[in-house]
Amino acid sequence: MIIALRAHATETDIQTISDMVCSLRYQPRIIRGVEQTIIACIGDELSNRSLEVLRTLPAVETVFPVQRKFKLVSREYHPKDTAVTVNGVQIGGGEIAIIAGPCAIESYEQFRAAVGDMIDNGIRIIRAMPFKPRTSPYDFQGLKIDGAKIMRDIKKEFDIAYVSEVPGAAQIEILNDITDIFQVGARNAQNYDLLEHVAKAGKPVILKRGMAMTIEEWLTAAEYLVVNGCPDVMLCERGLRSFDKTTRNLLDLGAVAVAKQLTHLPVLVDPSHAAGTRSLVPPLSRAALAVGADGLLVEAHPDPVNAYSDASQQLTSSKFNEFLDDIKPWLELARLNKSRINETIDG
Repeated sequence: MIIALRAHATETDIQTISDMVCSLRYQPRIIRGVEQTIIACIGDELSNRSLEVLRTLPAVETVFPVQRKFKLVSREYHPKDTAVTVNGVQIGGGEIAIIAGPCAIESYEQFRAAVGDMIDNGIRIIRAMPFKPRTSPYDFQGLKIDGAKIMRDIKKEFDIAYVSEVPGAAQIEILNDITDIFQVGARNAQNYDLLEHVAKAGKPVILKRGMAMTIEEWLTAAEYLVVNGCPDVMLCERGLRSFDKTTRNLLDLGAVAVAKQLTHLPVLVDPSHAAGTRSLVPPLSRAALAVGADGLLVEAHPDPVNAYSDASQQLTSSKFNEFLDDIKPWLELARLNKSRINETIDG
């Protein structure tokens, strides 16, 4: 439930109401605005006593139920868009970020070439995947520890930030001093023990949507991260499992639009994993920007034909400028639309 306090509420009022919320078996989370303070109450609204009894207090303006399993990530709790800034790149809050790089680290030469190509095109956040959880045990699983060493060596040379997937808690410790953003992949999106460990690592997190997750389940998984101390969460739509094999996955752009309405968190789109074919990456990227995505995760490889994994969907990193030129009008229009929306909210 959400408790909105009156403008004249004092610190004593806030503390008194928070204590009462605790006595009713909810956890109070206080958000202080310029003109108004809001208390988000975390707990089971169906089982616990109702907080409606607090409506009569002089300092309380209104009490209303959220009745969703996610509260801290909801727009009721935080109406304005959250922005996450990494390596000078703002993700969300009206800005659109492009994160790119190879599907996996395959060698020092391959990864350095990809990083160099991305930097030449102004990309400052790089996909860096030393661990690759795969459906088949016979598929390339990444270089693992050797890949982490390559990441460390190349980071010394370039001003870049990394996004790295962690398939388990052990990988968090291995990558904690190298990577800048942890990614929780589709297969682990409802691995709640991993979500708690990642949240406590103190870094921003990209949470990919599971291939059969509902939007509510997706946002509730994000709630696990926020509740456990990770405020910088970014969602990523990467496509659902479908009966149609024309594309690798069914890119649910409707979910992007709905998520933007329900949550203040940045919502990214991974067109590469949805497409499965590099020719579809640009049109899916344009569509993602059109429905309000806050950024794109794109796979790019120096020699995609000979890539160890996802060869058919990776763009050629040396020609990444062609992709950026292709989506440039949509990027500009999307930024303009977000600016207008923010002005409306502020006004």
